[in-house]
Amino acid sequence: MGKRLLHPFLQLCLLLLVASACDTTVKTDEAMIGDAVVKKERAAPTDTFAIDTTRSKITWIGAKMTGRHNGVIDIEHGELYMTNGLVTGGNLALNMATVRATDRTIDEKSNQKLTEHLRSSDFFDSERYPSASFELTGIAPYDSTGAKQDGSTRYDELRIKHPSHRITGNLTIRSQTRSVSFPARVTLEDTLLRARANFNLDRTKWGLVYRSDNSLGEKTIHPEVNIGLDVVGTRRKH
Repeated sequence: MGKRLLHPFLQLCLLLLVASACDTTVKTDEAMIGDAVVKKERAAPTDTFAIDTTRSKITWIGAKMTGRHNGVIDIEHGELYMTNGLVTGGNLALNMATVRATDRTIDEKSNQKLTEHLRSSDFFDSERYPSASFELTGIAPYDSTGAKQDGSTRYDELRIKHPSHRITGNLTIRSQTRSVSFPARVTLEDTLLRARANFNLDRTKWGLVYRSDNSLGEKTIHPEVNIGLDVVGTRRKH
């Protein structure tokens, strides 16, 4: 009797140990998500920076119970605005027909299959919703006193070091708009304005719920998607 009870117990312990050791999620900043923000009227910018789409990039990492996949999304166009030396606004247009997997851990055929699935109605449905957008609605100096410190050895895995600002904006995906807020490092070097950020985003807030239910076990795809931003703008001559 005792041995028969001990065996399932040991199995459960082993299962919990493996599950905790195989955490595939990215440990980084969590974006704060809320209702869309009504953008306030601001003074006309004194400087406009056109997004250099050849030097800017958006990366993503999706985690499932058994591993991760990564890829990119192309920026179609965008602008960043400054008024008297302060960033006051901006916008990005994303071409969702370009969302794709670039995972070096799988072969080209597997990447193509994953790309097609991401563009399907299970995820971004890029045929019906070919564009997504981000409109900056607020920016403030970064308050490090509110930074999350959970003691995880992987917390700094992709987190942006020394963020300078907290950026807030309206993110529209599949015609659903939500406000997101995240830390970023914003720098100005001569004619270049650059913003870098890395954060996790809960895709289900935009109705992207495919396999997000934990009851699916090994078939579960985590709701959190890691987003990496590296946006470079070039000052336009007035």
